[in-house]
Amino acid sequence: MNRKAESFNQYLKEKKIDVFQVEEVENDAMGMVIFRSYMDIEGQRLPTLVILDNSIFAQIRVVLLQKARNDEKVLDILNMLNEENAKYKPFKCYLNPEGDCILDLCMILDKDEVNGDLVYAMFKVIIDYLEENYRKIMKAIW
Repeated sequence: MNRKAESFNQYLKEKKIDVFQVEEVENDAMGMVIFRSYMDIEGQRLPTLVILDNSIFAQIRVVLLQKARNDEKVLDILNMLNEENAKYKPFKCYLNPEGDCILDLCMILDKDEVNGDLVYAMFKVIIDYLEENYRKIMKAIW
């Protein structure tokens, strides 16, 4: 496990947070470790990942909807996501190659430690955003 992942894991233990499943990605050149959980938004359980590796970055990724790509509405969906991206600095929404609608938040980390309180503050930013905008995003997709 990379040092950042060890640091975050220690934070979770100290705070008695046990909502994550930890996956060390084998043979990953950057030593990627994924902490998997869920966010409950509008009655939906959205897969949520904290991705830590040996780079200076950490990612929080939320899968808003799997298989969201709709060929009939793809331009409308992409335009709506682009408008959202222009409004909100901390994260970006996009369709990945598999057609899933993803929200990514990228954090720059200091050295080999993860500030768990900052990660949880970013969770709150995401949750607040989704509680206000999730229906609008889903309406554009459906």
